[in-house]
Amino acid sequence: MTTLTLTVTARIEETHDVTSWRLAPQTGALPPVLAGQCITIHTDMDGAAHARAYTLSSSPHDPFWQITVKGVGRVSHHLRQTLRVGDSLTVDGPFGEFHLTAEGAMPPLLLSAGSGITPMWAMAQDLLARDPAADIRFIHSARSPQDLIFAEPLQALAEAHPGLRVAHVLEQAPATHPWQGRLDAAMLRELAPDLLTREVYLCGPAPYMAAVVTLLRELGLPDAQLHQESFGLPETAPASAEEHFWLTLAKQGKRVKILPGQTLLAAVEAAGASMPFACRAGVCGACRCTVEGEVERQSVVTLSAADIEAGVVLACACLAKGDIEIGI
Repeated sequence: MTTLTLTVTARIEETHDVTSWRLAPQTGALPPVLAGQCITIHTDMDGAAHARAYTLSSSPHDPFWQITVKGVGRVSHHLRQTLRVGDSLTVDGPFGEFHLTAEGAMPPLLLSAGSGITPMWAMAQDLLARDPAADIRFIHSARSPQDLIFAEPLQALAEAHPGLRVAHVLEQAPATHPWQGRLDAAMLRELAPDLLTREVYLCGPAPYMAAVVTLLRELGLPDAQLHQESFGLPETAPASAEEHFWLTLAKQGKRVKILPGQTLLAAVEAAGASMPFACRAGVCGACRCTVEGEVERQSVVTLSAADIEAGVVLACACLAKGDIEIGI
């Protein structure tokens, strides 16, 4: 993963609450990226450093990187309020395991909701740049026509490429709109009658993804053909406060409780301390740190065998199995 300084070359208001920024290197070229991967944006807020991971909505064939941000969350709101053309950003990446499978696989069905459209838009552009006749089904869910992200460029892409078939499922829509409400089995059968012969890519809010996974399994889609955005680790319910281990923050001289099932990052934050982080899902590597003691790693995506041997963990994806110490 590479750290870059990029310049904002364009700001695009996609909807009433979604903004895109195009980012270009100050010198040289951008590193290679796979459609669907992410980058980490670093920014300062109120004198403190913050980081947040965003999926790239640009195609790997573009000479720039583009992020598309909904104004939800402190960092995202800050970016929408302050980030302007000409500003510089420190960026890490690209990273992430959610991207198109190797060429020759089954044709894709892209399913998204809300800002989950960002990796799908990148994938559609990438596929059609490599194969203008690619067979793609793209079903996007949104609240209303005013909440549709990339509506016009997606329509233009579909008009230029007959193999791309796009449908919008809207909760609030004119009576003439064909797909109203929420995505259901009947819509999937109508819009993707060959569902079982496709690779399915899924990204959106957690409730949407859970509901669609259930639908797909009920319709008989094999799990091997389903690919989901990797942000979001398996949830583990922390034990009661009576059951705990001790976490020592060596540099601060603190000794605090860490509960079974509580991530190292969560325990550090609960102690009033801070450390770098971005994705909170064990994929970006921003919160890597060295730990002494027995731990369970929920993710090792950015870690080498040597890192693991040396005790390096991802704090957002690390559970204590006993008393541990961290060098912060």
